[in-house]
Amino acid sequence: MSVFKNISIAVLLLIFAFTSIGQEKSDKLSKLFVEEGLQYSWNFEIAKTALFNNVDGNISDKKLDIEGKVIFENGLAKFYRTAANGSFLRASIRSEFNRELTLWMRFLLPDIKDKSGTDPIKLGFLEFEPFKLYLATSQKDLRKYGIGLNMQQGAEHVGQEPALQYNLKEGSWVQVALLFENGKARLYYRLEQPNQDANNWCYIGRMEVPTGMQFANVLRFGMLERDQHIFDPLCIDELRLYDSALDIENLGNLWPVYQDFNPNKNYPPGVVIDYSPAKTRRFIAGSPSIIMLDDGTYIAKGDDYGPAVGISELVRVYKSADKGATWSKISEIEGMTWASMLVHKEAIYMLGTSAGHGLGHVVVIKSTDGGYTWSKPTDVHHGKLISDLSYHTAPVPVVFHNGRIWRTMEDEKGPGGWGQNFRAFLMSAPQDADLLQADSWTRSNALGYDSSRLQGNFKGWLEGNTVLGPDGRIVNVLRVSTATGGGKAALITYSEDGTRGVFDEKNGFIDFPGGSTKFHILYDEKTGMYWSLSNAVPEKHRGKAYSEGMMRNTLVLMTSPDLVQWTIRKTVLYHPDIAKHSFQYPTFLMDGDDIVFVARTAYDDGKEGAYKQHDVNFFTFHRVANFRELLKK
Repeated sequence: MSVFKNISIAVLLLIFAFTSIGQEKSDKLSKLFVEEGLQYSWNFEIAKTALFNNVDGNISDKKLDIEGKVIFENGLAKFYRTAANGSFLRASIRSEFNRELTLWMRFLLPDIKDKSGTDPIKLGFLEFEPFKLYLATSQKDLRKYGIGLNMQQGAEHVGQEPALQYNLKEGSWVQVALLFENGKARLYYRLEQPNQDANNWCYIGRMEVPTGMQFANVLRFGMLERDQHIFDPLCIDELRLYDSALDIENLGNLWPVYQDFNPNKNYPPGVVIDYSPAKTRRFIAGSPSIIMLDDGTYIAKGDDYGPAVGISELVRVYKSADKGATWSKISEIEGMTWASMLVHKEAIYMLGTSAGHGLGHVVVIKSTDGGYTWSKPTDVHHGKLISDLSYHTAPVPVVFHNGRIWRTMEDEKGPGGWGQNFRAFLMSAPQDADLLQADSWTRSNALGYDSSRLQGNFKGWLEGNTVLGPDGRIVNVLRVSTATGGGKAALITYSEDGTRGVFDEKNGFIDFPGGSTKFHILYDEKTGMYWSLSNAVPEKHRGKAYSEGMMRNTLVLMTSPDLVQWTIRKTVLYHPDIAKHSFQYPTFLMDGDDIVFVARTAYDDGKEGAYKQHDVNFFTFHRVANFRELLKK
């Protein structure tokens, strides 16, 4: 039966490969169509060239002029209301469009700082005479924007049909496309929101373009009109002009530029360990983990989750004997989730819980044949370490120190719902003990939620990293959930015997890029540095309409000498879409000069893509070669 399954899997992989190749050719043609029509483009990734067109390298006649206060930083142009007519960039362009063109841009809907007035706010952000794009707020709800198009015709302004819809929340990133074709101007938008199941374009409205009307040869964008209200700066990421009216498919292929990254369509980066189409609603690699055996073999595992899985907890275990180039599934385990893997005394262990939220005991299982077969946690003598309910964790680091094995967890016994009910604690056992015996393990006090933390923005902590601190004691570095924003982690320190945990309410929170999502920390003796893979959030994706806890489209490698001060060394993986793309829950190890890691990955697959960013369709393996060289840059 297992042979038949392996053959079936191989056939399916071949079918998927050939399908991907065919789709890849189609994507190249689609991409070529879009790029050949691109005439003008301004992005602000490199400050030195921010004022020049980056399409063909000929910058002599494509320079942008600045009016008012415009600052370029972090890949954005930021416009401030200072001059009488606001601040804007102006470009002289050739009007050779034959009445077909597409204007595309991406920007952040500004936060309205002064909401005391009752008048609606109108803010122009792009002008291509005789047309103007603008933002408007509703008198009823100043926090909601509508995007509008009007046209100067004689002494009057002609508006779009239908009228404005005020449905865009301030602090959101949005893309806008204005298409001219067959005597009509059509306006579309694409709202960027994390953890949504769609990243599609939405139709706004249209207007008739009078016969014989000529486009101007001047394009202005930014904050074009002064207003009595006070705004955050208007942040624009990019603007492009195409000499054709793009269809809805090619609009879907438009994504902003990010330096050194050009996302592949329909094939994720790295090596695919496993794949499950979104339509199955069986999502994979829920809690990925990776270890390396003495002979260099990699063992990886991931959990199934989602509606198709129900309450069943299923772990799939994979093996690679060629340093991650190819993978094969070697076992499946029922009744285990959120587990870390560790190697100890020529055996492999998984330490996690027996089930998900509200249902899980703390359990450990053991394999003595390289991951092919596993023990069952039937009672306190065979792996059921804590028998009451309920417990929570993730595939966090396990530390061997001072003759003991250390690992952090949370129980779910605090008051309130998700986040508020998590209480962090530390488990440990002697290295020479029988790890399947419950009485081999001790645990610390549990530290829980406090609503006053972070000025009331604290929503809970979870998925703590077990790390040996600079002072030689175990530290728990926790993911911190916040109501808004993010980028914080929490440090719990422990007594030398690990029985007493303390959180410093004044200094216990640290700045940590990506601290609102699950991250992984290991110490490297060769460099004397702590290294972490984390979902940091670039400013070009940071908005006020959502927290950073679901922003998982960017994966960075960071270092710290002390667990407090962190520096981003490299952006490892990135995709510009935050709704259906992610590289999350990274777990890594150091193999010689390289870091190797596994991730739970949501990505295009030539079909419908991932269900959404949180619910992935790929389990992937990756390598960062010569990672210590990053310290020299």
